[in-house]
Formats: sequence, C-alpha cells, structure tokens
Amino acid sequence: MIAGEHVILRAFEREDAERCYRWMNDPNIVRTLKSRYPIAFQNEIEWLDRAMHPSPSERHFAIERKDDRSHVGNASIHDIDWVSRTGEFGLFIGEPSAWNRGFGTDAIVTLVRFAFDEMNLRKLRIHIFDYNDRAKHILETHGFVQEGRLAREFYREGSYHDIVILSIFRDGAPEETRS
Repeated sequence: MIAGEHVILRAFEREDAERCYRWMNDPNIVRTLKSRYPIAFQNEIEWLDRAMHPSPSERHFAIERKDDRSHVGNASIHDIDWVSRTGEFGLFIGEPSAWNRGFGTDAIVTLVRFAFDEMNLRKLRIHIFDYNDRAKHILETHGFVQEGRLAREFYREGSYHDIVILSIFRDGAPEETRS
C-alpha cells in the first residue's frame, strides 16, 4: 500500500467490482472520463481482472480513505515507457460522499510521489477535458504545466471539446528549458 496524508493507494480486489461498476455508470463521473457508454457489470469484472494482473506498462490502484479504509476512487499509471521513464496517469474520486474533501488532491500528490520516488519515472502526463477547470486548477497548483492541447478532439454533450495535456517533471523543469 502507498500512503498519502489522507488516502492509501492499494491493489484492487474483487470486492471492488460493484463500486467500480456503479461509478463507471454515473454520468457525473464519466463526464470527466473518455468513457461514453454504459458498462455492463461483466465488462467491469473483466477490466478489474486485467487491472489485478497488469502488463509491465501499467499499474492500477484503488484509492481508499485513510481514516476508515473505504474505497472512494481509482487511479492508474499507464503507457509507461521504462526507457524514457515517462507515463500517463488518470484518477477519479467516485464516491460522492468523498467529493470536495481533498482526497483527489492527496491521491494526485501520492501517485506522483510514488511514480517519481519508487518507480523512478521522470515525467508524468495527464489528458483532461478543457472544461474540467477544477482538475486543471488542482494540477497546476501542484506543479503541472500545460504541454499541449488537442483541439476539438472529443465529442460530448453536443459539441467538440479540447483535451489539455498537462505534465509534471521529477526535477520540476521541462527538459527543453535546460541545457
């Protein structure tokens, strides 16, 4: 387990399936994810099985509250390039009772620390929808910088939306700014 100030990142268990299924079918949650369509429970079970047996280029975590050990969200580091030491990540807090309580922020800080200090990555990136102002603010507050934008990349809710690429570097500086 990977401990943060308020959360623990742990391996998934089969018992997490029902919560994951509920969250992945909640329009308030999937609005910030690339998932579009309702997911069958069996599909979620199959995803969970893959998450519990990840490929070398991915790691998946359940996010638990540290105080009561309740599962409140999911996180992953994927598309890991072990030679370049980069990866992409994503996370969400799915349990409504845990929203706006700092668990997502702590999960980001904990995941980044783990990626840099334990996995020895040097750069993490995340793709988020431009309309997700809250996520952009939290990430930028914690050292992420915008590296790019994919214009009108994703269609949702009747219009096309930009995807913003935010990154954080282990040493705090983008590579191209150093000699």
